[in-house]
Amino acid sequence: MIPSNKAQAHIEMILATVLFIGFLVFVFAFLNSSLKTTQEIPTEKIQKAILERAQQEVGKLSVVLGDSNKACFNLNDVEDEYGTDLRFIQDPINPKRFTIYYGEFLNNNVLINCNNEDEDFLFGAYLEEKIVIEDNIVLIVEEYKDDYSSLKQNLGVDNFAFEFRDENNQIIDDLSVRGKIPDNVDIVSKDFPIRVINADALMTNRILNIKAWR
Repeated sequence: MIPSNKAQAHIEMILATVLFIGFLVFVFAFLNSSLKTTQEIPTEKIQKAILERAQQEVGKLSVVLGDSNKACFNLNDVEDEYGTDLRFIQDPINPKRFTIYYGEFLNNNVLINCNNEDEDFLFGAYLEEKIVIEDNIVLIVEEYKDDYSSLKQNLGVDNFAFEFRDENNQIIDDLSVRGKIPDNVDIVSKDFPIRVINADALMTNRILNIKAWR
């Protein structure tokens, strides 16, 4: 018995529906597998490991001079407490204001001795904060290039590469490494805003981009 056109169309519709559902199941399984793989790559863990290597405690002390044109300050009263590894920065807008940074990584600059009769200043609060040190990033870059396997093991992380970008989104070559990323792997890329201080106590905002894969 030859099936009617109506019955044949009904069968074709069922087959098309089955094939479509099968295709959707395949796509969902593929995407779910890919998403699971990328979610298992912890970029936050890599970021935390890099920052633990790159950060140091940085001290900060503000000083304000008095109104006299000869007003000056000295650090005799605070050297024993805060140390002598410091760099002072004069405020470019208000020359009577100074910020003194403390840290072993700094290029020290010398304060001129202040005569007792001209001393006229006021200290602000002393603060400490963990900040990423530029020289420490350079050391991580060198270790990455010299012995990538040992660095991964020491950090306890998966395969990764990283780069720092400036406020214009330009890559800073001295602070970046671009590892060889194999073909056909899932790559996770994530940006983290970071503050970086250099040996001259210049503070800059950077973007740390981490790429990770398995």
